[in-house]
Parts: sequence; structure tokens; C-alpha cells
Amino acid sequence: MNTDHISPIHIHRKDLTSEIIDSILGMISDGDLEAGDKLPSQRKLADLMDVSMASLREALYSLQAMGVLEMRHGAGTYISNNTINPGEKLIELSLLLGGLDIKMFFDARMVIEPGLASLAAEYATQEQIDRLFDILDEQQNAFDTAQDDVLHDLDLAFHQNIAVMASNNFLFQIYDVIFRNLDKLFRVLPLSKSGWILHYQVAEAIGHRATSEAYQAMQALIQSSFDNYLPYIEQSKQLSN
Repeated sequence: MNTDHISPIHIHRKDLTSEIIDSILGMISDGDLEAGDKLPSQRKLADLMDVSMASLREALYSLQAMGVLEMRHGAGTYISNNTINPGEKLIELSLLLGGLDIKMFFDARMVIEPGLASLAAEYATQEQIDRLFDILDEQQNAFDTAQDDVLHDLDLAFHQNIAVMASNNFLFQIYDVIFRNLDKLFRVLPLSKSGWILHYQVAEAIGHRATSEAYQAMQALIQSSFDNYLPYIEQSKQLSN
């Protein structure tokens, strides 16, 4: 493929991974990349974009989770034949959430979920903690066997279990509204492998009974999720203008 349109990444408003995602989505929107096109090797692409291999891989995994890319073992990375307009998923999600502003939804998660994780670190039983790690193991297996529906259910179970582990019925009732919308979110924007690592860090902090670390790990998880899909949010705003 012609690589003239691939430019170095210059960070100016978002983290590096989101910049890479935004750049690739932009090339698709502009027609420089089309369904079925093969991307350069990861090393060459990292050189062209002037980014680290770690940041590039994280961006590629996120784009694969979104359905934009297909990473074929031994064959390379391709633009998915099922790729849709970059804004359509967020428009679909906004409709599923009853028109709720996506950023507002993530803000609500940022207020409530880190607190639940902190309480879980304090009050969870060992049996509950063991179940959290069992869910992570099952997610790993679902990744290996490409069971997207199973990943969706396990992701929901992970977050709901933390809410239960917090042992606060009042907060659980408040969170239940968010949980019902998380169900819709995970159907449109599935868990990525980089996201799984952040989930593991949350579980690890809870397992160590480290309330502050659990709070911070959940904050990092929610922020990363929002950052990864920020390009979609910006594209959908452009489409609506």
C-alpha cells in the first residue's frame, strides 16, 4: 500500500494511544485506507508514525476490539471489511443510552466506580476476590477463542461483582442505573486486551486490600476506556455539525 499519507504523530490534546487511533480513523474517513487494505508491518508503521511499538500495539488492539481492524496471525493487519463510518458506533450507543451524552456517562462512572472499588478492597470476602480473578481467567480464554458474547457477559460480571463486594446497598442501587447502561456500552464497545490488563490491576489492588490503589486503578481503567473511544466521540460530533 502507498504509505505517503502516514505521518508522524504529534501529541497536542490527547494521549499517544488515542492520537494513533485518531490518525488511523482519519485515514479511513479520508479514503486513504479502505476495507481490505493491509497496513504496513507494525515496526514500519511505528517508524512512519514516530511512536513506540507498545503505544502502537495498544492502539491496534483497541481498533481491533472496535471492529475497525483485523489482526490475522502470520498475515498482518487489515482494515476490516465490516468497518463502518467512525461516528456510527457512538451514534448507535447514544441511541441505546436514550440520547445520554457519552461524556456525561463516563463522568458518572468516574464519580461512583472508583469508590466502589475502594470499598470492595475493604469489605470483600476472599471468596468474592477469588471469583474476580476467575472472571479474569475466563476473559483470557474468551480472547483466545474469540468469544465476543462471552467477553461481554464477563465484563459485566466483573463490574457488577465489584459493586456487590462494596457491601453498600445504597450505592449499589445508584450504580444499578449505570450498570444497565454498561450492558449497552459493552455490546457496542467491547473489552480489549489492553483494557483487560487494567481490569487485572483493579482486581490485584482489591486482592491486596489496598483501598487507595483500588480507587486509583479503577480511575485509570475508566479514563483509558474514555480516551480510547474519544476519537469516535469527536467524529460523531463532526457528523452532527
